[in-house]
Amino acid sequence: MAQTKVRRVSTAKSTSAPVSAPATSAPAVSTGPAWAVWILSRFPGVRYHYQSWGKTKRSVIAVLLYLVALPIIPVVIAIVWYSKDPEGFKKSPLMPVLVAVIAAWVGGFGWVANQTPITDGTPMASVKASADGESSTVNADPAATADQVSKDKIANQTTSNPTNGRKFENCTAAFEAGVFNIARNNASYERRLDRDNDGIACEK
Repeated sequence: MAQTKVRRVSTAKSTSAPVSAPATSAPAVSTGPAWAVWILSRFPGVRYHYQSWGKTKRSVIAVLLYLVALPIIPVVIAIVWYSKDPEGFKKSPLMPVLVAVIAAWVGGFGWVANQTPITDGTPMASVKASADGESSTVNADPAATADQVSKDKIANQTTSNPTNGRKFENCTAAFEAGVFNIARNNASYERRLDRDNDGIACEK
């Protein structure tokens, strides 16, 4: 009887081991908060770079961008000024200037709001792990195709030179500078230079 009990205990241990295996799952990718993603996915210079940020960084940067994009400061100035001296506000020669600044600011925010959002998980937000030589053509812009001379120049080069945030006229100019395989999260990336729109421009 004692041996039978030992065997039952050992069997229970062996069968319980596989149950704990599924616990090792990959961590979920951060996709929020929604109010932060709204402006991060539209604001120039940020929309292609925020996808790898955590929620704290997204929130902090988004607050700063809202302060930049929305005419909060001039509106507050106008409200305070008008509440303290309505007649002086109306008669002041600075009133039209302040109103014009607010209007221009609102127009700028409208431009940002109308940008195509590069949200988490969309094809334009993705960056491939490695270049594949642009096997297909989605973007027909001539700037995305380098001439043969520049291709020959980097033929034996295994690593791209630093882009240093430079903007290239076309992929020929990039190759001439020894720059290639420009990832979407690189400051030098431009969609017009990405022939197959896979997140890597001027692929070797």
